[in-house]
Amino acid sequence: MKITCYPPLAGTTVVDGDEVEVIVCVDPTPSEFKALGTSEITCRVWHDNGGSRDGAWVEDEMVPVDAADVDVFSISPNPTLYFKSTLRAPPSGAPISFTINYTIPGSAKKWANFELQTSDGIVVFRRDNAEKTEITSYLRSPPTPEVSYTRLIRAGTTIADPKTWVYTFSIPRGQYASSPGYVEAILGAPINDTIISYFATMKHGTAWVQPHHSNFRGVGRYEGFHPPKECVLAAFLTVRGEVMVFLGISTAASTVYLKGGGDGSVIGVGRNDGGKPVDGKVVVVLAKGVEEGVEEAMFWANRIAEEGRTAEAESESVGEEVLEEDPWNDSLKYCTWNSLGRELTHKRVVDAVNDLYDSGIQVESVIIDDNWQSLNSQSRDAFGFRWTEFEADRKAFPNGLKGLVRDIKKNKGVKHVAVWHGILGYWNGISPVGWIADNYKLRNIRNGDIYVVDKSDIGRFYDDFYKFLSAQGITAVKADTQCLLDERLPSADKGELLPAYAAAWRAAASKYFGQRAISCMSLVPQILFTNHLRPSLPKFTLRNSDDFFPHSPISHPWHIFANAHNAVFLSRLNVTPDWDMFQTKHDWGGYHAAARCISGGPVYITDDVGRHDMSIVNKITAKGKNGELVTLRPTSKAKSLEYFTSFSEKRPVKVMSTTGPEGYKIKMVGTFDLDGGDPRNDMISLRDVVGVQEQGVNEAKEFAVYSHNSQTAKLVGARSYIKTTVQKGGWDVASVSPIVPVKTDMGREEVGVAVFGLLDQISGAAAAVDVKIASNSSTVKVGVELKALGVLGIFTNYTDSSRYGRIRQVTLGGEDVPEKFVSVGEGSSYGTIKVDVEGAWKYLELDDRWDLWVWVHFAA
Repeated sequence: MKITCYPPLAGTTVVDGDEVEVIVCVDPTPSEFKALGTSEITCRVWHDNGGSRDGAWVEDEMVPVDAADVDVFSISPNPTLYFKSTLRAPPSGAPISFTINYTIPGSAKKWANFELQTSDGIVVFRRDNAEKTEITSYLRSPPTPEVSYTRLIRAGTTIADPKTWVYTFSIPRGQYASSPGYVEAILGAPINDTIISYFATMKHGTAWVQPHHSNFRGVGRYEGFHPPKECVLAAFLTVRGEVMVFLGISTAASTVYLKGGGDGSVIGVGRNDGGKPVDGKVVVVLAKGVEEGVEEAMFWANRIAEEGRTAEAESESVGEEVLEEDPWNDSLKYCTWNSLGRELTHKRVVDAVNDLYDSGIQVESVIIDDNWQSLNSQSRDAFGFRWTEFEADRKAFPNGLKGLVRDIKKNKGVKHVAVWHGILGYWNGISPVGWIADNYKLRNIRNGDIYVVDKSDIGRFYDDFYKFLSAQGITAVKADTQCLLDERLPSADKGELLPAYAAAWRAAASKYFGQRAISCMSLVPQILFTNHLRPSLPKFTLRNSDDFFPHSPISHPWHIFANAHNAVFLSRLNVTPDWDMFQTKHDWGGYHAAARCISGGPVYITDDVGRHDMSIVNKITAKGKNGELVTLRPTSKAKSLEYFTSFSEKRPVKVMSTTGPEGYKIKMVGTFDLDGGDPRNDMISLRDVVGVQEQGVNEAKEFAVYSHNSQTAKLVGARSYIKTTVQKGGWDVASVSPIVPVKTDMGREEVGVAVFGLLDQISGAAAAVDVKIASNSSTVKVGVELKALGVLGIFTNYTDSSRYGRIRQVTLGGEDVPEKFVSVGEGSSYGTIKVDVEGAWKYLELDDRWDLWVWVHFAA
């Protein structure tokens, strides 16, 4: 028997207003349900009434309700028992901690948090704090005297939410060439009794960031800001439902992190690698929620980093695209790293690509990863190798890069070949003996350990190198090890070389490859704020987390969790997020595939030769007009739906992205198991997915939800719930499409219509490029322009159900589609009209001269 509730246990739910509906789903197995007979299960909400003075908890009986009276999307095939109650804000307005207990006749009372081995749920009632206009109102101690703070207000706006400040402190120059200037500035300590918990984007090694959550959660349990490592961003949830966001602003000359003090205070940590004192800045935002707070902080980070002014700014979105995205981002890619490792030769690479094509996997891009370069070393591992010349290793690649590209492209579908290189050339830099050393000035750093191209030659070096690659037929690059600019360079060298290398790489990559460049191991604040913040810079692909580790089972849930939470910060940069490669023939292949599909970033595989799972390949790709494989990438970048729930709670992580044309946006919600144990149910409110529906803003009153794994479709209201079910290591993706009401029969009847996109692909909703819905007195017309071929799903909800399924005409590219390619859903897919676009395309013998508009005309 499984218990699921909303608001969830092991979660913090912020609500507007003074009450929240509590709904509990009890899912007995068929045998348990039969054994119950006419006996009744009873459920109760056990809560602390907002931390009443006497400390007593209260038990509220829940009311059983019929399934017909509960608006829940569920894929469970078994009967579900539903219970409802209401939690009301106490007079103090304080948050409420709660759990659920239930009783089965003949057995003792059971507690849901014990059964699930999880913590209580918390409900926070959002309150208006308009009277508090100074940030010091939220801190128990003011900043130290050396810190100044200034209110920031966007031009043309008022002082209403969000409220923003910038804290400024001086970072001295270093006393010695080998050591940077360093300062710790106390910004203040959030008042413990006003904080529920915090979430932070924290350093992970020198190359990456990862999410970190406070150890304790709840009123009176918060123990201060104590992250184990320095952070770029921290968000604090207050008892009044507001979020306080701190964001350190780094520049080419300085790095600013956040750390915790012994008393739980937030400390700004400044490092200065330049030759003169500089200002360190931290933006602090008080906002309604995390999304608004981080967005506002990044807006001002952009203004501060690019223009150096904080008092005024024109209102514009941070990260707004300047150039149209390169189609390269939508192609299926193959990378050699986990597939072939470092044992690269001409034959092994060509054979691997040939194997993909022989298996029916028509990748458009091939990424040749580490160890194709000409290197010399006496070291046993890559970290001692040094780069000697531009051309590939002459023994492993006797025909050079040009010959390798030629043979790879004998597979006619390959359009792009990319190569990997380290930002310093290779892991241990440049060899002091060789062609590169003979043609470019080198600098010796770290007492002779490493040679790198000098600042005076780095611009010419990168331009020459990428010009050479381009001449060999290379059309994209992966610039890795970028953290070495931060990690290995002494302070004086870093102050000179980091900005020079960042600018030289950015300029050359943009000049020769456009947006076809991957920035890897580069989640270093100075690099992020220098190369990837401003919308005026090229929009490159940025690795969003640490690597995919195929042989580490415990790494897979964390990989998805980390990427989803890192995206809260990184998605605001001017980048395409890269959640890394994965393998289709793998125990966690579908799990990773689903995450990549909805991430908003590229999809690329690293399959071992001869080991492919075509069922997964077919879920992550669809065929274009000419038979090429394309991936279906959403129009937004995916992020976690729940910011303050830690990995240790083991609740399934919910990841959401948005797709669809202007005026018709579809939400895709991925649910991923973190527990690795028994199957787990969870619930989310549709309002958390689509927002509060307001007249003239978000007007949809109903939505159609489609589960990819179960292929279940259902109509739900704007105040409904989605109950998810995932198996051990399992996942599902639900598409939430707005219902468009269409008046027919002189306005007396109404048909609700929604578009799901392609049903067989994980991110099939992203196949809908344009949507048009219209009607006349007797016919409803739905037009969908598709990005690729597949099975199109259109949901209909009739006032008069007897009209359902009366299809009058379907056309594809203006040609009539035979009836055999159109079907009407029944059972769990009732309401879904399916058009086999791929089958019809082949039957009608269409090609790229025809468009991919599908029109479905059905009875009104």
